[in-house]
Amino acid sequence: MKKLFLMLFSIALLTSCSDDDDVNAGDEKILGTWFVAEANGIPDFELEDCNRESFIEFNSDNTTYSEYYTQTGEDCTREDTTESVWSVNSGIYNFNLPFDLDGFENVQGTINFNSDLTEFTFTPTLLPSASIVFEKR
Repeated sequence: MKKLFLMLFSIALLTSCSDDDDVNAGDEKILGTWFVAEANGIPDFELEDCNRESFIEFNSDNTTYSEYYTQTGEDCTREDTTESVWSVNSGIYNFNLPFDLDGFENVQGTINFNSDLTEFTFTPTLLPSASIVFEKR
C-alpha cells in the first residue's frame, strides 16, 4: 500500500510541474491602463500632446488593448486600435506599443516602476538609449 501511495504521489508531483508555469507570476503591477507620458531617443519620433492620449491596457489573461491618438488638423483623433498579447520572462517584457512606429510594433525590453507604481519606464532591448514613460491616470 505504501508503494502504491508513493508511486501515485510521485506521478502527481511530476505531472503538476511545467516549464512555463508562472512565467508572468508576480507581475500584477503591470496590470491596468497606462498612458504615454514621455518618449525619448526614438529616431524620427517626437511625442506631441495628442499622442499622450494613447494608452495600453495590460490584462490578467496576458492580452492587451491599445489606442493610438494623433493630431488631425485641430482635432485629436484615434488613429488605430490594437489587440495583442504581452509576456514577461526573466524580467524582459514583450508587447506591442500603442504607436505607429516602424520597427517598434512588437518590442522587448525592461520595465522599471516608480516607488508608488503610478509610472513605469520601458527601455527597448534593441535601442537601449531610448525610453518610453507610461503613467496611470
